[in-house]
Amino acid sequence: MPAFDHPLLKTLLENSTEAVILLDRLGNIRRVNQAFANASGYAPQELEGRNIRRFLLEGEERSLFEEIYESVWQGGYWQGEIVARRKTGETFRGALKVSSVLSGGGGERYYVGQLIFWSRAPSPGAGAGGLYPSGMDSLTGLPGRPLFVDRLQQALSQAHRQGRCVAVMFLDLDRFQFLNDSLGWAAGDTVLLEISRRLGRCLRTSDSVGRIGADEFALLLADIDEEREAVRNAGVVARKVYESLALPLSLAGEELTISAAMGITLSPQDGMSAEVMMKNAEVALQHARRKGWNNYQFFSSEMTETARRRFALETSLRSAIERGELLLYYQPQVDLKSGRVIGAEALARWRHPERGMVPPGEFIPVAEETGLIVPIGEWVLRTACRQLAEWRDIGLAPIRVGVNLSAKQFQRQDLAQMVADLIAEFGLDPHYLDLEITESAIMEDVERAVAMLNRISALGVTLSIDDFGTGYSSLAQLRQFPFKTLKIDRTFVRSIQENTSDAAIVSAIIAMAHSLNQNVIVEGLETQEQLAILRELKCNEMQGFLFSAAVPAVELTEMLRMDKRLL
Repeated sequence: MPAFDHPLLKTLLENSTEAVILLDRLGNIRRVNQAFANASGYAPQELEGRNIRRFLLEGEERSLFEEIYESVWQGGYWQGEIVARRKTGETFRGALKVSSVLSGGGGERYYVGQLIFWSRAPSPGAGAGGLYPSGMDSLTGLPGRPLFVDRLQQALSQAHRQGRCVAVMFLDLDRFQFLNDSLGWAAGDTVLLEISRRLGRCLRTSDSVGRIGADEFALLLADIDEEREAVRNAGVVARKVYESLALPLSLAGEELTISAAMGITLSPQDGMSAEVMMKNAEVALQHARRKGWNNYQFFSSEMTETARRRFALETSLRSAIERGELLLYYQPQVDLKSGRVIGAEALARWRHPERGMVPPGEFIPVAEETGLIVPIGEWVLRTACRQLAEWRDIGLAPIRVGVNLSAKQFQRQDLAQMVADLIAEFGLDPHYLDLEITESAIMEDVERAVAMLNRISALGVTLSIDDFGTGYSSLAQLRQFPFKTLKIDRTFVRSIQENTSDAAIVSAIIAMAHSLNQNVIVEGLETQEQLAILRELKCNEMQGFLFSAAVPAVELTEMLRMDKRLL
């Protein structure tokens, strides 16, 4: 098999984001990857089979091939600077690295080249073979962060002299890593290239767009009128961007819809330097992410203060476990027939040394965004297992304890093994450990979710789907998952007395869940009237303030000893 047809080589080329070219000993192009094709402007079939000396190299650079050939033949490696030509006829300076490789058995010799695309203009002060990058992204051909910052500083200097405004817009793509993981890097690169083209079409020739992160782009509006019109003009561009992104993107026969969040900052209103503008745009982007995807937010001083507080909260949260500041509360779950406590949901609480009890709605989102939810979730799971063992050891009747799994925890490959280890460590009956997961976490990758849940279910652990009704799944889809319990979200209970539609939905969910032999728990029960309706609908269990709020373990222990019941 020729070296350039080897399956492993094809895989490496297809998944590399660097521009790679494979030549035979005569300089004929045998293979290029998509990144090389994108940067050169040629389709792979236009390049393959052609000789590099007469195709890409420009002018005097053709004679450089002999130098490269001699160096690689003798030493196996060459690195230097070349001038090449794109399909458009545009010339550019590039840094080229060439290595010699032999096919199997030490036969035919081939050359692998890695080309890093730099600037159209010669590098000032560059000596022979010197490398002076201009900061262009090798995949999209857009300015990278350093070059974008340089252009921003130039635009700011000019705008301030003329009394005009400049805008910086940061754009973050939603779930891009999931796309990469599920469809592959080549598909991700295709999306990034298409996004870069669409963004470019939304701007004037005086504006710029750059790629500043794996899935982040920055837009520079160099001159957007005077201050009174700047906000309106930036908003117009933002809406054009979202209209462009809303157009479906065809990928591998499937249509993708791209969603994104955008943060916008203006100068001179928000700052006068490139560094401040970049920082402000990031703050505005973070605010937009928290508002939800497909929205844009302008920077404000209030955002900065919010970001400062969130950073301080994140810093404290990182050491909260080690300092023993996290607590586990338990909200009882009650059987609606007997009124007895038959379970409890474990809920994390944080007692801050200065602020006191921090509301879960404040620190849980921070934990999710920063990934701290993974160690916190592991702590919750271990603590709940230890508590189950303690209740068993003091002779209390066993109850089921529910532990919420975040989407990030669920994505861990070792989750099933971790659960198995904890069951063994504390000697638990696995039936009394109830792992709760939301619809959104399982619907992102159904095949993987089914496999993981089946592994956990095989341990004997109870599995529950949490907040049912707020996601995109259906009970028909749930048949393939090994769930034993379904928890109806509290939003359906809140107005169940007045809203006949909510009552009908709850009734249908209960009936269909029972047909699948699933237990049903309703959350957020607060009134006797709600209780009466749910008993009539034959709901199995409830949890809510009507019986008890979440309480520390010592209080729930006392309830269990007293056999407190729902009347």
